[in-house]
Amino acid sequence: MKMLKIKSLTMRIWMTFTIMILIIICCITFLYLFAFRAFDESAKIQDLKTYHEMLIKNNNFNQPLRFDKFRNLMGSENFVVNIQEGKSEIKDVNKPVEGPQPRNNEEKTWMTGYVKGVTSEKQFKEYHNNMKFLFIISPIKSDTGQKSYFITYMPYMADNGILYQIIIFGIAFIIIGFFTAKIVASYISKPLKELENYTKRIASKDWNKSIEIKSDDEIGSLAKCMNSMQKELKHAEENEKMFLQSISHDLKTPVMVIMSHAEAIIDGVYIDSVEKTAEIIKDEAISLEKKIRQMLYLNTLDYVLENNIENQGIDLNSVLGKMVDRFEVFNFDIKLELSENNVVVFGNEEKIKISIENILDNALRYAKDKIILRLKKEDDFAILEIYNDGSNIENKSIERIFDNLYKDKTGNFGLGLAISKKIIDFYGGEIKAVNREVGVSFIIRYPIKSNQQ
Repeated sequence: MKMLKIKSLTMRIWMTFTIMILIIICCITFLYLFAFRAFDESAKIQDLKTYHEMLIKNNNFNQPLRFDKFRNLMGSENFVVNIQEGKSEIKDVNKPVEGPQPRNNEEKTWMTGYVKGVTSEKQFKEYHNNMKFLFIISPIKSDTGQKSYFITYMPYMADNGILYQIIIFGIAFIIIGFFTAKIVASYISKPLKELENYTKRIASKDWNKSIEIKSDDEIGSLAKCMNSMQKELKHAEENEKMFLQSISHDLKTPVMVIMSHAEAIIDGVYIDSVEKTAEIIKDEAISLEKKIRQMLYLNTLDYVLENNIENQGIDLNSVLGKMVDRFEVFNFDIKLELSENNVVVFGNEEKIKISIENILDNALRYAKDKIILRLKKEDDFAILEIYNDGSNIENKSIERIFDNLYKDKTGNFGLGLAISKKIIDFYGGEIKAVNREVGVSFIIRYPIKSNQQ
């Protein structure tokens, strides 16, 4: 059976306080029932023994010493048992002149049954009629030659006053704990309530006001993290809006070109020839397809990387050699400087190729005449530099060119660099752009330590 879930923080704190107090009360109660009672019983029988021995030492059983006035000896009495020819005679001694009379002979007769075999002082703790008795039996000298025994006894009644006090104090603590819990809960829940309202504002995309941080404790740290989250979400929303505006504009342009040229063919009003117009439509369609493909690829890239198990060792020397052969058709001077030893990285070959091809494609777009690919091994990393002799990147943009929404200075929108960075980051690498005196270098660092299991 599932326990009832308590949603109220106040009730949970109160329940915690209550349970803790109940546990303390139960522990003290058990301690009282066992340890304290054992100690109390031991103390009383020790006092009873002192009383018993003092009477024997004085050898005057008829003079009342009134030890029964002491708290630990209240209700104590004494008697002598004389045994002759199998018969026992009970004689009360040390009788008080005033006060309660000695107990009935039934209890004394019962205790007399324990004198058999007693040769020296002996202590007893026994029950009679549901009452526990503490008694001491000692053999004594008799002038008549009878066997005589001196017995001092008292009923043992546990003092439950302490137990009642514990219960009363426990109830008082529970009541105090309830009000204390409300104060503590209010103190704790107030900032949490503020955080709850703040979270609702974030959920409704209300970025106007950050939450005030009033403490340096865990709640203050949580508030600080939530403020940071708010800034990141606000930035993400702004980027998303910019992305949608940029991509819609970027997709709209080739669509408009395709539609205008298609209408020109239909109306018979076109520039140059039908073939030339169809060629323009084809080029714009290819550009549009590339952008759509990049968008879809970027959106599914995280899932593809996480769930791709076709990872293997990849020889970058071989990959770069084949890649340069394919790109040389663009009539660029592409120079390849490879490491003397094979440089092998671990990952999905297709994804590694895409991460490099996008950088090389970017270099082809901006290079004037020359592109250089340098590959070397440095410690546990493969260092690949892709240099082009194009224009430098503005300092304010050089850190943002790998963002999804980056547009170059001509206004062109692309996702290739963002895709490359995501792939390189996934495999534990790094990428950065560095302006040279002439041109720009993109430097990729791929870890080459073995990851094969």
